Amino acid sequence: MADDEQMVMETEDSEGTPQKKGGKLKLIMIIVLIVLVGGGAGVYFVFGNQLKARFFGGIEQPVKDEKKRESIGPILSLEPFIFNIGGASGKFAKITLGVEVKDAKVMEEAKKMVPAIRDRTLSVLGSKGPEVLMDINNRNHLKKELLNAMKTLFKDDAELKSLYITDIIVQ
Repeated sequence: MADDEQMVMETEDSEGTPQKKGGKLKLIMIIVLIVLVGGGAGVYFVFGNQLKARFFGGIEQPVKDEKKRESIGPILSLEPFIFNIGGASGKFAKITLGVEVKDAKVMEEAKKMVPAIRDRTLSVLGSKGPEVLMDINNRNHLKKELLNAMKTLFKDDAELKSLYITDIIVQ
């Protein structure tokens, strides 16, 4: 018991009140923590979207200028193509395409050429095997091949901008 009284006496100052050990250190640590959290929150609110875009692969920003909206031209949606897959007896595929053209004038021309576009498309697709149609890595090559086949129908290569595969089923 004498040891306990001696310990109490060591922690009390001359007036008999206990001393606060490390009180200033705790206060400084709390203030530093508050400043760091507040500073981090401030940086997040000011630069949050830029940080997200840089470190998490980009966040889609709303289109601000009209040029980006106008970059996609009119799209002619073709009826689905149902065809026999080349080299495989009894296998069929269904594919739906959208053809992007330069402007409305070219769109009117393209509507008149739908039978020719369908013919060229079926010629290319009919020669493809099931592995080409089913493998997603081959689709970009297939789209380029279809686009090049269709471009020969138009007066200028720039009239046909892009080709989109909107649906594909292989059975």
